[in-house]
Formats: sequence, structure tokens, C-alpha cells
Amino acid sequence: MNFHFVFVHGWGAAPDFWKGLIKCLPGIKASKIDLGFIGGQENIAEQPHDAVIHDTAIYVTHSLGTMWALKNRHANMKALITINGFPCFKNFTDERVLQVMKKRLKRNPGAQMKEFWQGGGLPFHENFNIEKLQTGLEWLTSWDANQELKGLKCPVLSLAGQSDPILPISIMQQEWEGHALQICDGAGHALPLSHSQWCAERIKDFVCNV
Repeated sequence: MNFHFVFVHGWGAAPDFWKGLIKCLPGIKASKIDLGFIGGQENIAEQPHDAVIHDTAIYVTHSLGTMWALKNRHANMKALITINGFPCFKNFTDERVLQVMKKRLKRNPGAQMKEFWQGGGLPFHENFNIEKLQTGLEWLTSWDANQELKGLKCPVLSLAGQSDPILPISIMQQEWEGHALQICDGAGHALPLSHSQWCAERIKDFVCNV
């Protein structure tokens, strides 16, 4: 696989989220975008220049990272592989839920993040950036990247978990209608972590046809 892969994590996660999946894709050229939710400030400059401007970049995204990539990088994609991802979050949850999360994140950030990580099967972190997390919740509330998705001139693959508590599979099937959608039985919201090899095999098969 001669393409350059650019990985974009989701809300409440960090670039190390991709460690297991990248290990299952030996030999690939990979960059990881850091949206700044954990630790320091947003860092989107760490990628090699050609990884984000040339049409050889295949984007692999998780959850909110899918919307971020569509909003910020859609013109540079050779292909998009979205895992537990969506072009718009509004169909998956009531806006009031996000408003409650915003308030809890301000009042008791540790409790809010622990609840989210547990529910999504995501790794826990001690050092998180509340300001960036609030910004991410604003993106989830207001962003709609369907126009960017419709404008893509490249192949799209969506991988989903049959038992994802955040993204019900019935709605995922509607969101990704017209695109290749593969579903992992018994899997939840953290496919790149819980089913790294399953994801890797489908990525390899997909890239062979790009």
C-alpha cells in the first residue's frame, strides 16, 4: 500500500487511539491528526505536508473525526474510510443531551469524561483539555458535513459496530445509504480498539480497489 494514511480520532480521544489498528497495517505511511482533546493544544501541523495536500492521502476517521475530516480535508482525499463515523450527529441524539454534557463538562469534567469513556468503550485519560472538548461538543451540535460528503470524488467505506450504543445501526444504514457499509457483529463504538484486525482486513481489501 503506497498511499499515505491520515488518521483522525474522535471526541474525547487522542492520536494514540490508532496504535492497535496501525500495528495491524504494517508498512503503511501514516500520520495522526491531534484535535487537542487530550493534553495540549490542537496540533494539525504535525503531518508531512504532502500527506494533507496531495491526492494520495487516504483518511481513516473515527466518530467526530469523520465530520472534522470532511469539513477540513475533503478536497484532499484519495479515499475516506470512516469507522463508527457520521457526516452529521443530529440524527443520532437529541441536542439536549449535548447541552447537558456541556454543563457537566464545565461543572464536573472528570465525571463526565469517565461516563463517556465507559459508555463508548474508549480509553481513559487523566490530562484532558476542557476548552477543546467544549469546542468538540459545539461541532457535534452544529456541524453538518453532508454537502462535503456528497461532493466527494473518491471512494468511501464505512465500518460500523452492530451494538454501537452511540450510533444505532438502523440510523447508520440511513446515514451511509449509497456508500459501502460493513457491520461488525457484537462490536460497539470503539472498533479500531476492540476489533483492530477486523478493521485492518477490510481496509486492506478496500484499498486494493482504490
